[in-house]
Amino acid sequence: MHTLAGAFALDAVSDLERAEFSRHLEQCESCAQEVAELRATAARLGAAMAEEPSPEFKDRVLAAMHATRQLPPRTRPVAERHRRSARAPRWAVVVAAAAAVVGLAAGGVFGGIALTQQQELQTAQTRLDQAKQRYEPVAALLAAPDAKTAHGEAPTGGGVTVILSKSLNRVMVMDAGLPAQPGGKVYEAWLITGSAAPRSAGVIAAADDGGLVVADGVGSVDTLAVSLEPAGGSPNGAPTDVLMSMPAPA
Repeated sequence: MHTLAGAFALDAVSDLERAEFSRHLEQCESCAQEVAELRATAARLGAAMAEEPSPEFKDRVLAAMHATRQLPPRTRPVAERHRRSARAPRWAVVVAAAAAVVGLAAGGVFGGIALTQQQELQTAQTRLDQAKQRYEPVAALLAAPDAKTAHGEAPTGGGVTVILSKSLNRVMVMDAGLPAQPGGKVYEAWLITGSAAPRSAGVIAAADDGGLVVADGVGSVDTLAVSLEPAGGSPNGAPTDVLMSMPAPA
């Protein structure tokens, strides 16, 4: 039942699974926290790509609604719907969960852009491709059955949310209210295994660009750290000013 947390957070479960998992949440504090964090993560990913629509956009949409004849919904017998639902394979739920997050990014791109000219269409398509390329690894991570979530607090305020999947060998570190740094300073995430030297997971993107970093090659990492670095990241491949560290989600 614990493995449904990612799919439940993205509303990619059947009615029966939703009811069963809702009852499970009443008794499982860790799953309740994980679902809340996954939902917050998905919402932030969508908000990172959102744009304010132009003032003329609403008028064009309303005009199109009045000029377009609405078709009645297609229906099929209840028994057939139940048979089809019963045959839905498990992988379809996982794919739907991944598609939901990519859809958040795609919806943000297209929600505020009026595609009235070819140039606008090409620009929107380019941004959509970029959004998919950036967020598809995140979507797969959120939908992974073994995805684990943890939150760490920084002594300077704020912290990071970490989602890790051993099956995908992937980790995501997301800014959760870390204070902005002057002088072009950036936050960099580090993966630590035992007494081995820290390995950089990459620079955490700015808040207006998603505020996260995704890295593969997790291995048997047991600790994650965040350091404060010059613009572009650590100049020598090692943490310069360690801000915080936390155990990897297990």
